[in-house]
Amino acid sequence: MAWEVKKDEDRDEWAFEPLVGVGGLSFGSPLTEVRLHLGAVPWQPAGASEWIVETEESFTELGVTLYADKTGRLMAVAVDALRGPQVRVAGMPVTGRVPSALDQWLCEYNQEHGFEPRYSPDGGPVSPELGLFIRAQRAGDVLLTRPIFLAPQWTRDVWDCMHSSEWRLGGYRA
Repeated sequence: MAWEVKKDEDRDEWAFEPLVGVGGLSFGSPLTEVRLHLGAVPWQPAGASEWIVETEESFTELGVTLYADKTGRLMAVAVDALRGPQVRVAGMPVTGRVPSALDQWLCEYNQEHGFEPRYSPDGGPVSPELGLFIRAQRAGDVLLTRPIFLAPQWTRDVWDCMHSSEWRLGGYRA
């Protein structure tokens, strides 16, 4: 089924270290090393974008999309809301959640830690201090969260750094 959403207990659990990496993937690592770590072949490598990103690689079975800069180094990991691994940030599961609940949680988290709540131009909450950007992804008739974890270099202007396909598709990936 195209819109089938994995239950939390069926998802892999990935660890997250703010601004360092997620799921054992370290920001700044060459994509060749990242592919070996994942033990998978990307579904659809993409070419250069008009901005900073050189490469987008989707690992459909794993439920992750990797974004690399022009040097081929990992700069962001987007986790698919439907089938991607569950990642916890400060104990909160951030994959496949109701966007409004996670938006509220991230706003409160930012305020508690003295961080200014921020939003991307498309309305997604962003925490540059965590290297976390929350997008909404369609799952049939509902929206669920599609977290994107960012290298420190990309936290200031995620809109211009991210591969254009992420914005064109609006995070709505099957």
